[in-house]
Amino acid sequence: MSSARTRYAHGNPTPDEIRNAFGRMATEAPPNGRPATGGTWRRFLVQFRYDMRYKMVFIVTALFLVWVALQHGPRPRVLHYMWSYGDLVVLPEDEVTSQGAVCLDGSPPGYYLRRGTGKGAKNWIIYLEGGGWCWDIPDCYRRSHTDYGSSKYFKWSFGFDGFLSNSPSVNPNFYNWNMAMLKYCDGASFTGNRTDVVVHEGKQLYFRGRRVLRALLDHLMAHGLDQARRVILSGVSAGGLAVMLHADYVKTRLPAHVIYHALPDAGFFPDMRNITGHEHIRILYQQSFNMQHCAGGVDEDCIKDKTEETQWQCYMAQYAYKYVQTPMFITNSGYDYWSLWFIYHLRCHPEQCPEKQDKLEVYHKKILSITYQVRKSEKDGIFLPSCYIHSLTSFGYTWTDYLVSGTNLRDAFYKWYSGKTPSVVANYFDEPYPENPTCPWNLEFYNRVTQRLKAYDFFVDPE
Repeated sequence: MSSARTRYAHGNPTPDEIRNAFGRMATEAPPNGRPATGGTWRRFLVQFRYDMRYKMVFIVTALFLVWVALQHGPRPRVLHYMWSYGDLVVLPEDEVTSQGAVCLDGSPPGYYLRRGTGKGAKNWIIYLEGGGWCWDIPDCYRRSHTDYGSSKYFKWSFGFDGFLSNSPSVNPNFYNWNMAMLKYCDGASFTGNRTDVVVHEGKQLYFRGRRVLRALLDHLMAHGLDQARRVILSGVSAGGLAVMLHADYVKTRLPAHVIYHALPDAGFFPDMRNITGHEHIRILYQQSFNMQHCAGGVDEDCIKDKTEETQWQCYMAQYAYKYVQTPMFITNSGYDYWSLWFIYHLRCHPEQCPEKQDKLEVYHKKILSITYQVRKSEKDGIFLPSCYIHSLTSFGYTWTDYLVSGTNLRDAFYKWYSGKTPSVVANYFDEPYPENPTCPWNLEFYNRVTQRLKAYDFFVDPE
């Protein structure tokens, strides 16, 4: 009797021929004296190996069982990253064009949305994305070819973590809220309010951040935000600054009954000279403020208090903070690596340049002096770890692992938010570097972070 392999007239049998051959072999009567056990199981394995339908049934069933398991109890921290994301919503082009509410390149703005569930279905977190600024026309032109300046480059979905996570183990107090992350595409923290169109290298540029913010809020109001009971406005980096600049304005766009708070993250970018004595960052903020006509997109009371020459200060958190009426819990690093690198121009790890340790302390003292006004507030709280980090709300590990006085940001914020910790004592100020053992200050971490910073650099040379 020939073997199954030699039954084919041609040398390369098809998958169906192989399946049929193995199927016949599995169902043939066993030799005399050999018990006929396991035939059904072997037949299933053969079918599973060669029949895609069996594989699909198995995969769908397995995914369904995993889904059921994850709905009943806290999700493992590794698995929650698969689940926690927002879907892209781009505003109708005809709707925003009539308002002039467009990104740098004239495309419609958008946001990422994940709907709330259960008791969180009427509560909202509105999160303002970060992403730096564009400082002059050529810089904004380059930005208009990225997802920070055009919705043409927006991804279909965006991963949510930290304060936006829907994992009960990572974010137990807010995991089931509606999450709307407003995509940042104007280059000026949603403050630009320039009517005319700028043309550079044949391309039109629009500086309409304030109108973009209004249009996004209008769209959300028409899709559930108008029924909100609680709203928290948050954001990181340029978005953290935007929270402080727009918190009171956003409140005016919400229903009167809404319980409203703000959680700005990494929004303090200090107006200070760098280590060479140059006012590098002040020059850049002034350029951006004037270029985008931001006087019409920041707090009116702040603008009224300033002279025309100092109105740009209303574009920086350390000057704009005192005008904010919204209750805020501010989180910021005492050693923000973005500011140390780009503003202060201190570009070495303390172990690499111990002779510059005094410079590092000058920066830290500057941050403490800027945030002292928060310490005096009767309505606001603050969390200021001495960690070499930028964002604290965007990632699970920064949201839960970095401690100040034995408390992480997640718990500190919720105690303030729920009233368990009064604002007058919700001041989490850390000891100076290197006292906090929960902070990643090692050289390996530093090199990994600064490698990314080197890819995007800007500096104004002194004249």
